Amino acid sequence: MQPAVIADIAHLINESVRLTYAEPHASLKLAEQASRLAPSCPDPLLAATAWQRYGNMLFAFGQIPEGQMAHLKALTIAETEDLRALRGELLQELAGAYYTQGNFDEAIDYWADCLEADADFSTETRIYAYIGLGQVYFAHEQFMAALSQHLNAQALTRDHMTLELRARVLINLAADQIALHRWADAGETLDKAWPLALEDGHKEYQGEILVYRAEVALGLGDTATAWHFVAQAEQLRRVWHWGETSELMLKSRILLAEDRVDAALQAIHHALDRSNETGTGHKTFKAHHLLAQIYRELGDQPAAEHHHRLYQEAYKRIVSTSSYNKLQALEQRLAH
Repeated sequence: MQPAVIADIAHLINESVRLTYAEPHASLKLAEQASRLAPSCPDPLLAATAWQRYGNMLFAFGQIPEGQMAHLKALTIAETEDLRALRGELLQELAGAYYTQGNFDEAIDYWADCLEADADFSTETRIYAYIGLGQVYFAHEQFMAALSQHLNAQALTRDHMTLELRARVLINLAADQIALHRWADAGETLDKAWPLALEDGHKEYQGEILVYRAEVALGLGDTATAWHFVAQAEQLRRVWHWGETSELMLKSRILLAEDRVDAALQAIHHALDRSNETGTGHKTFKAHHLLAQIYRELGDQPAAEHHHRLYQEAYKRIVSTSSYNKLQALEQRLAH
């Protein structure tokens, strides 16, 4: 019986991975089936991997709390059985989930665990942790500090590492460069990331790169090219659920550049709805901020004040002094 369970779980996981982009709903269902068999699996690594796979697919569909529960079950097995490599993966993936929800303090704690000198995790896990810390700085709009962390990640990256990881480092570097209005640098970085994401078949990263290429075009005042890249990104939305909010926010800014205010407002409100639905709170305050600015320019003071208040409330929830202080303390600890 036990060999049959092992074979069934391995098959379900492999099929789920194979169908990730081709048939995402089927992939999620297969991952769920694997997780149901996990408690009866005599192989701890395979059982934990089944829970991890299910968690990752839940994350892909925006079901963050459910994905965290699956990952915590996998983490319990990894810690009990001393599966260090898997434990490192799970810690950084959980950190990413907390980051997505705007729970930066919790995310920092998980990434800090990955970077402790005695943690004995893989170089890849450390790279993911540096990427994550850079993302927290980015969310706090400390873009030079974000760039510094992402350069730490790049310094550890080697050509033999996975295409996915190498692309991820470059995508985050490009985001920093865009935030710093380094359009030429960002364009070059995205040109390096694109073939990696393409060869890896990573649709989410392809979507991100297209959105960032549109950002670069918009930064250079070329709205026609920006629309071209947005249209390409939208074609990937079926498998790139995270991208919709980013696309909508970007579309609103292109529309504003073209002085199409009504359409821009519609896009921002849609982005706000999607952000609230998926729990991506770190995007919410930016939408309210942009709405406050637009309504102020339109002379609608009540609406401007309403969204400015919501912006301030969301900003305080997301961008906290405690998170920034925790980042600074971690950097000092790692430097010694």
